[in-house]
Amino acid sequence: MEGNNLKLISLKDASKLTPYSADYLSLLVRKGKLEGYKREGKWFTTDSAVKSYLQKTAESSYEHQQNLNVKVPADEIRKAKINYRWATVLLLVVLFSGILIWKILDDKNTENIRNKYRISEDKDGNMTIFVPNPALIKSVNVMQK
Repeated sequence: MEGNNLKLISLKDASKLTPYSADYLSLLVRKGKLEGYKREGKWFTTDSAVKSYLQKTAESSYEHQQNLNVKVPADEIRKAKINYRWATVLLLVVLFSGILIWKILDDKNTENIRNKYRISEDKDGNMTIFVPNPALIKSVNVMQK
């Protein structure tokens, strides 16, 4: 380092060249993001290392902003709308199918009950319930219409 005739500056002095504190610069040096050296328990860096780090940070920030400012073509937006419409249609088809299946199963269950317990009414309005196994019937409630 000293052979290259580069002047070392303390991180406290380097913090005056940047918007960062000396503690943050110390963290950057320890993480290897900023070139720095430890001498006699203190961290040092160079003017050129600080300028290089600031330049890299500015460039990456600019690239990030450029990525955020990418214009999405109108065709892509239309495709997204079409995909959204198809997803909505698919959801409605699945929902309608579920309701239809539920209704069919409910009707089938009702039909099974009607077949299992046959009910008939005579001319006088008396109702007779036929059950497959009368021994299983424990009680009967009579209700008027």
